[in-house]
Amino acid sequence: MYISNLKGRIVEKQYSTYKVQIETGIEKAYLKGTNFQTIQYKSEFPCVGDWVELIECDGTLQIAKVLERRTQISRQSAGNVTEEQVIAANIDYVAIVLGLDGGRNYSDRLLERLTTVAWNSGATPLVILNKADLNSEAEYVKFQAETIAPGVDIIVTSVEDGTGIATLTNYLSKGKVVVFIGPSGVGKSTLTNCLLRKDQQKTNEIRQKDKRGRHTTSVSFMLELESGGYIIDSPGLREVQLWAEDEALDNTFTDISEIAQYCKFTDCRHEGEPGCAVQSELEKGNISPERYDSYLHLKKELAFLNRRKAQKNRQYQKDFSKMVKQVKILKEK
Repeated sequence: MYISNLKGRIVEKQYSTYKVQIETGIEKAYLKGTNFQTIQYKSEFPCVGDWVELIECDGTLQIAKVLERRTQISRQSAGNVTEEQVIAANIDYVAIVLGLDGGRNYSDRLLERLTTVAWNSGATPLVILNKADLNSEAEYVKFQAETIAPGVDIIVTSVEDGTGIATLTNYLSKGKVVVFIGPSGVGKSTLTNCLLRKDQQKTNEIRQKDKRGRHTTSVSFMLELESGGYIIDSPGLREVQLWAEDEALDNTFTDISEIAQYCKFTDCRHEGEPGCAVQSELEKGNISPERYDSYLHLKKELAFLNRRKAQKNRQYQKDFSKMVKQVKILKEK
C-alpha cells in the first residue's frame, strides 16, 4: 500500500539510509530505486538539508523526489574523478571554522580556498576563528583574516570562556541553517555542542604533534537549536579540491578582480602581459606575492576543472547518442 504527498527534510545521511524530519518526527527513509535510475550525476542524490517528497509503502518511507535546491555547498570528490560532491543543501550560511591553536588549523591559503567554496554555494559565508583562548594574538589573526576574506563577517570564538558565542548565536535565528566546514580538530563538534547546550556530537582530543584532528564526525547531521535555527556539522575535510565557478573566485579575491578591470587586455592572465594592472600593483607592493600566487594557483585549478567538466560532458553526450542509435536499430529490427 502506497501513501503519497508526504514532504520532509533530510537531517542525516549514512550511505543509502537517511533520517528525514516529517510532521510527526524523525523517521528512517530509503531511496526509491525506480525513481533514481535515471540520475546522471551523484550530486543529484539526496543530501543533508534537502527537501524531499516521500511515499510510504507498508510502513517504510521511500524518497521519491528531491525538490529544487535553493543553495548547495559542494567540493570536488576526492581522487582523480571529476565529480561534484554535495556536502549540504538549502543552507543560509557557510561557516568556515578554523582553529587558533597552531599547526595546520589556520592558514591564509586554506581560508582563501574555503572562502571560494563558500561563495560558490549561493549562501552567505562566515569565518569562525575558534579556540581563541589558546592564542594571545587572536585579534591580530582576525585583522589578517579580514584582508584575506574581504566582505565576510569574521567571529572570534572560544567555548572555554564563551568568547563570541552570543554573536554566533545571533546568526542562528528561527529557520536559518548554517553548515560548519573546516579541517578536523578545529572544534566544529565542540562548537555545535555549545550552541545546542548539550553533548550531542562526539568529540576527541587532537594530536598535539601537528594539531590534526581525528575526524570525530564521520557523517553530516542537521541539528535544531532552541532558537529554531539549525546547524549542519559536516565531517572534517581531508582534501579540499575546488568545485566552483570563476565568480566565486572573484568574490574571494575582490582586491585583485577589481584591479583586473583596468588591464589592457580583457583576457589578461596577469602573468607578464603588457599593460597588466595586477602586475603593476604587485610591483608597487599593493598585492602581496603570496596572495597573488594563491590567486593564480586557484585560477589555474578552476580552469583545469572546467576543462575536465567539459570533457566529461562531451563523453556523456557521445555515449548517450550511441545508446539512442542502438535503441533505434533494435526497434527497426
